[in-house]
Amino acid sequence: MKTHSIQFKFLTTIISAMLAITVFVGGLSIYEVDKFVQYQTENFINVTCEKEAAQMNDIFGDMEKSVNLMGGYVLDFVDSMADIEDREKRDEIIRYADRMFADVANYTAGTVAYYIRFAPEISDSQTGFFYSKIDGSEEYIRLEPTNLALYDKDDTERVGWYWQPYEAQKPVWIEPYYNKNNDIMMISYVVPLYCENQFIGVVGMDFDYNALVEKVHNIKIYENGFAHLEIDGVAIHSSENEFFSYEPENYLQVSAGLINEMTLVLSASYDDIRQIRYEIALQILITVLVLAAVFCLITIMMVGKIVKPLKKLTDASKKLADGDYNVDPICSDTYEIQLLSIAFQNMAKRLREHEKLQHLLAYRDSLTGLRNTTSYKAWITDFEKEVQKNNADYGVIVLDVNYLKEVNDRYGHDAGNKLIVAAARIISTTFKRSPVFRIGGDEFLVILQNSDLANYEELCEKFDMECTSAYIEENGEHLPISIARGFARYDLDTDVQYADVFKRADDEMYVHKRKMKESQALRQFFREKNRVQLQESKEELV
Repeated sequence: MKTHSIQFKFLTTIISAMLAITVFVGGLSIYEVDKFVQYQTENFINVTCEKEAAQMNDIFGDMEKSVNLMGGYVLDFVDSMADIEDREKRDEIIRYADRMFADVANYTAGTVAYYIRFAPEISDSQTGFFYSKIDGSEEYIRLEPTNLALYDKDDTERVGWYWQPYEAQKPVWIEPYYNKNNDIMMISYVVPLYCENQFIGVVGMDFDYNALVEKVHNIKIYENGFAHLEIDGVAIHSSENEFFSYEPENYLQVSAGLINEMTLVLSASYDDIRQIRYEIALQILITVLVLAAVFCLITIMMVGKIVKPLKKLTDASKKLADGDYNVDPICSDTYEIQLLSIAFQNMAKRLREHEKLQHLLAYRDSLTGLRNTTSYKAWITDFEKEVQKNNADYGVIVLDVNYLKEVNDRYGHDAGNKLIVAAARIISTTFKRSPVFRIGGDEFLVILQNSDLANYEELCEKFDMECTSAYIEENGEHLPISIARGFARYDLDTDVQYADVFKRADDEMYVHKRKMKESQALRQFFREKNRVQLQESKEELV
């Protein structure tokens, strides 16, 4: 059977895979680019349309707020129809509105005129005022109000601003019109005024339609796209020209409504979209081919360098499997090989730490973190050999937590565990220079040597003080901590082995335990608890 080197297999596999990927990606790109461009184009013109419409609506919305504010100024000054019908009061209202409206108009973008007109039925056909910017002026000039009596109601270009809100009985936006009074194209927003349910006049503002036209002109959609405005589906203006015709089927269109009842329509040419598709597809194909060629060259160059370190990695994995965690770093200028080398070393480190942790868990009490019984037996075996060899001086303290059973029975094992942990903390912090063991459920042991042995009495006094003030809290109650202790010191003349010292300390602990149970507060505490419980039981029976 013919075999090939790993280098040959590596190169053959990678290059074949790369060629297959190139063909697949190239074909998929051509297939998918159409949908991608369609989506991106729609998203682009949608976002553009929404943004432009929002900007226009902000302007129109500001004008609506301004006109509504002007109407509010007038109505706040009118208490009844008598105020309107009274000429002096009416003139006073007009003077007040003249002052207030000027400030509002100056802060409303795009405004070319503002006005108030009272109904001819109340006064005459020219009562009110009219301010306008004329001949490109930035200042408002007061002009003579239009005489309503001279024109027919249907003459939109001259008096539509008055009669349309009158007939609608609500605020209206007037479609773009050429105002012959001002000689300008404009859009008007007019609010009718009512007092005691009777029409008394209008307030309004005129917006420069040419400003809106300029904004539409500035909207660009790719090379051949454009924007235009519609009213009731009829195009009235485009960014190309004011009067235009086009074939909608040749364009991708989106629209957004404006608050002045116009519609902003954006059109993207399908010719532009097809050109974008072609350019993107070509770019993708070129990119894929270049990347494939570069990758193949790099692969050929790197395979030789990769094979050698791979052999070393194989050897390292065998050592690791045999339990040899001393994995040497593998020198390579290949990043991936370096990562693998580091990974092997980290794995070996974690295995060593795992072994150490397992050893620690085997020799540590899971509840208190102190050395456990297993640790105690191993430690004592080595310690006893050392004592016999060197006649070392030492002492043993045996400690036992009182009333653990009562706490478990009354408050539960979680409370009992809290008591054990609290006792362990006091013991370990008091005798912090000595090995401390938990050798039973409620039993602890300390081996005293050197300074702890010399200062035994001081340490015991400190220990008793800590126990006196210590407690655990359970169900809102403070449970005292009571620990009996017994001490014995190694006597070279009488003690044959460590067990002799331990027995004397253990016996002393039990003597101390009996004395504590006879006299200490914890016994009284549980007696009182039992008395209260018994009394409650009697009361329930009665």
